[in-house]
Amino acid sequence: MSDHSPLGLVRIERETVQERVYAALRDQLMRGGFEPGQKLKIGALAAAFGTSAMPVREALNRLTAERAIESMPNRSVRVPALSKSALQDLMETRFAVEGLAVARAAANMTSRTLAELRHLIHAQSETDAEHISEASAKQNRAFHFTIYRESGSTVLLPIIESLWLQFGPYLRVASERFDGREGRGTNFHVEIVEALARRDGAAACAALELDIGRAFELVMNADTVWQGRGGVA
Repeated sequence: MSDHSPLGLVRIERETVQERVYAALRDQLMRGGFEPGQKLKIGALAAAFGTSAMPVREALNRLTAERAIESMPNRSVRVPALSKSALQDLMETRFAVEGLAVARAAANMTSRTLAELRHLIHAQSETDAEHISEASAKQNRAFHFTIYRESGSTVLLPIIESLWLQFGPYLRVASERFDGREGRGTNFHVEIVEALARRDGAAACAALELDIGRAFELVMNADTVWQGRGGVA
């Protein structure tokens, strides 16, 4: 019997059911597993996880509080479908918050972390060459949060995770429109690491903005997002 449901979600063991349902849904949202505007039904999710409705309901309540999903008038929930102005606002907020984390990380950077970042770049280049978008997205997130943890801030990390949750549903759109082969997917990552190696926070922030901005530009210029995936112009 397969451990995966038709929705691609892993069944949850009973002893850690509440936290694991929340963590699984959060991860699914952050890596683009749900689409903008998609309705999430408690019964279907509970069946996919192999749990009762209660832990799913509690997880959805927590995600609503984090603005990762939104409640509807009929007591259902859905993944938010952001307007272009909301995406612009989110992008600029990510510039500010993640830029602060990168600037702080530049002052704390170690040779060990730099080696880890270069390894992640190499791994992502290989998956980009084979156009394995899900693996590339996972490596991209690992790259960014490896840097952000070096900021030494316990305040910034949860804020950044919340911002990634809000953009997560659009990651699939960006990856579908972007050809990351021949190093194009990691070129800004290389620039970030080179700047961090010099402890040049300003240059690292500039490369970070180009990296984040590229994904947002791909989404905001994609007509199919507004015509067929629940977004509004």
